[in-house]
Amino acid sequence: MQLYINSRFKITHYNVSGRNVRRNVRLAVLADLHNCMCGDGGRQLLDAISSERPDAVVFAGDMVDSINTSDPSATMKVLKLINERYPVIYGMGNHEKKVLESYDMPRVRRLFKAGLKEADLKILSDSYKYLGETGIRISCLDLPLYYFGRVWDPGLSTEQIREHIGEPDRDYFNILIAHDPQYFDVYSEYGTDLVLSGHMHGGVIRLPYLGGLVSPKLKLFPKYDRGYFEKNGTKMIVSGGLGMHSIHVRVNNPPELVIVDIRKSS
Repeated sequence: MQLYINSRFKITHYNVSGRNVRRNVRLAVLADLHNCMCGDGGRQLLDAISSERPDAVVFAGDMVDSINTSDPSATMKVLKLINERYPVIYGMGNHEKKVLESYDMPRVRRLFKAGLKEADLKILSDSYKYLGETGIRISCLDLPLYYFGRVWDPGLSTEQIREHIGEPDRDYFNILIAHDPQYFDVYSEYGTDLVLSGHMHGGVIRLPYLGGLVSPKLKLFPKYDRGYFEKNGTKMIVSGGLGMHSIHVRVNNPPELVIVDIRKSS
């Protein structure tokens, strides 16, 4: 049940450049859909994507809900329409992972897998993909579910990232889809050029001058809640997300489609 929402859907643009980029590329980034915005067949979302004319679309995780009463069927139909129109890179979120791995939601898992097959979609789990002749490589980090727990933070090291996805390819502009942005310090040490994240839902309620109020781990004022961040030459863009999950509230926190233009360095 949606309790309260006073924010209109918005599109946010970012520009990033890199010396190994061979051709300018526009990415549409969707995160944290959580089965929302699909009641109209995804028309508003599809129209927004179409208006931006992206070269590819990135799903940065949590497109569905890991609740045993949820039904991802409508969402999967929308994802199928997107995949029919654009090249898609689907990165793992904690909700996809829970649906695929948890023993207590066989119905949701069956519907989700059927939707992936019907849409001809494959989630990139600890894998990577080169975007044609653009000079861009996109890797998708798939962390165990205990990294998303609310009580214990196991920590993350650059060595663990390398165990999952190997080293960045230094001949390319490296993009890392990492659903949880809280480990940005480690992502920057790892040495990727750009991180695409979500997970924080923009902090749910956004306060003037203070930013997002709470994270999915129920931590107050998360550091990387929404927007653009940079450290040690690594850039990170955190989507405010498109839907809602446990806390069905978005205040001063519009559902967000992110558009990233990646350009050759001058």
